[in-house]
Amino acid sequence: MQILLINLARRPDRLAFMRSQLDALGLAFERIEAVDGRQEDVGPGTDLVTPVEIACALSHRKAWLRLLDSGDSHCLVLEDDVLIAPGAKLLLDNPRGLPRDADIVRLETTLERTLLGFGQRCGLPAHKVHRLYSRQRGTAAYIITRAFAERAVRDLTTFGEPIDDILFVVDSPGHFPSIRYQIRPGLCLQADLYAPARKSLLAASDLDTDRKIRWVPPKPVSRIKTKYSFSKKCLRELNRWWRRSRATANTLHQYVIVGRIWRDVPFIGTVLPAAATALAEAETLPSCTPASHAMPTDIATKRSTGPDPVRWGPEPHSQGRARSSIRS
Repeated sequence: MQILLINLARRPDRLAFMRSQLDALGLAFERIEAVDGRQEDVGPGTDLVTPVEIACALSHRKAWLRLLDSGDSHCLVLEDDVLIAPGAKLLLDNPRGLPRDADIVRLETTLERTLLGFGQRCGLPAHKVHRLYSRQRGTAAYIITRAFAERAVRDLTTFGEPIDDILFVVDSPGHFPSIRYQIRPGLCLQADLYAPARKSLLAASDLDTDRKIRWVPPKPVSRIKTKYSFSKKCLRELNRWWRRSRATANTLHQYVIVGRIWRDVPFIGTVLPAAATALAEAETLPSCTPASHAMPTDIATKRSTGPDPVRWGPEPHSQGRARSSIRS
């Protein structure tokens, strides 16, 4: 299967990091030069997306175009800050176990509980592929089909939200419909979720600074306690019991009839020695953000002005995701 690696021209360290892993697995890849939102004009940002995130989405679109030019039926799209489990080679060498109706198959895990359907074999021991129903963030490693790439390139010409929201956040206003699957346990993990690499400059996300500036914490709302009569209290308790009973019945229906259940998606597999060595030898994050990762002063001027941004969904995953407890 063709492997397309998205990499910024100013990050040769990450290119070497990914090459060491893929060479160790005997996997050939093609580099896709990423669009640099800090050096190229990609248009103004909004309250939902910054210019750097728009550039990230355009970089993924370049990978989809490359798949269409190649004539292959599938390809694996990788970002340049991913840890790859050795089992990924077996799946990529023999992708016949992937569901035929899949548009996207996520190899990445964010170590969060995920709403999944019943699992089916995918040709890997101890791994299954599940239909993905819940929102997920992150586009570090996923397999796409040629049919999906054709639709996405045709319909997604502008990006009003981050690419992971468009592909994997089902309740996002700009979500692009697709049939999505998840490999469980995950075969790839972003390096900033790997516990020994938390302070490594190599693993630090290039979008973190951008997303932290975009995210505005909600203002605390003072609550006024209201006193209810006895009859209203009884009615409130009955309504609470009814809501809980209906939620329980819906959960049983989803699990028994439909086959959906919330599951953990861990990252199981040894970290390749080449990756562990590169992360250990990389520079550590200083107390302040380095100049190469600092947010340009003109980013704020590129955003549209107006009322407070409309927030939907949880806080960006760069601040709210769980950290891996894996040790090399």
